[in-house]
Amino acid sequence: MNPQTESAGIILCGGKSERMGRSKPLLPFGDEVLLERVTRTLTEVVSPLIVVASPGQSLPDFSAEIEVVYDRQPGCGPLEGLAMGLKAISKTAESAFVTGCDSPFIKPLFIRRILALLDDYAVAIPKADGRYHPLCAAFSTKALPHIEKMLQGGERRMGLLIESIARREVLPPEWKDVDPDSKSLCNLNTQEEYAAALREADSR
Repeated sequence: MNPQTESAGIILCGGKSERMGRSKPLLPFGDEVLLERVTRTLTEVVSPLIVVASPGQSLPDFSAEIEVVYDRQPGCGPLEGLAMGLKAISKTAESAFVTGCDSPFIKPLFIRRILALLDDYAVAIPKADGRYHPLCAAFSTKALPHIEKMLQGGERRMGLLIESIARREVLPPEWKDVDPDSKSLCNLNTQEEYAAALREADSR
């Protein structure tokens, strides 16, 4: 599988940002906002690129190449966003790299590596320190029927999805050459984490 021609990108940004206290997609980060930074990184690697938002959510202006789709109903968590993203790409791509809007240090080579390891699995998912990272993973569209069944049954747990589909666990030694410090797994949930990320970006 060639990830540059057969894989899309999905960015989930419809969360409530409760711990952050501010809309994460619109947080300033350098001369852009956080969602723009993540979008710019993914466009280096994947196409098409889908942004999944909550109905009525404020977003930056995007180029015509980026498609925005919306959750069918708010408050259903990332599983709903994943379903809408996979539905949006199902006619044009077989798989997608999925991330949140709050991963400022995700690396293009890391994205390519995870996509290359998907093969015939439903998901290729990084696992570090005993924890899965479903919003830094590659999903096949073949996972969509199972996701929809879970949602229809009122199930919203991303962890249960990962445990119940064919998964390729990707461990740190498999990405250390392209992301030695595992910065691609970093996401921002609090003001303290945001401030630390800004300091790190400035130091670079």
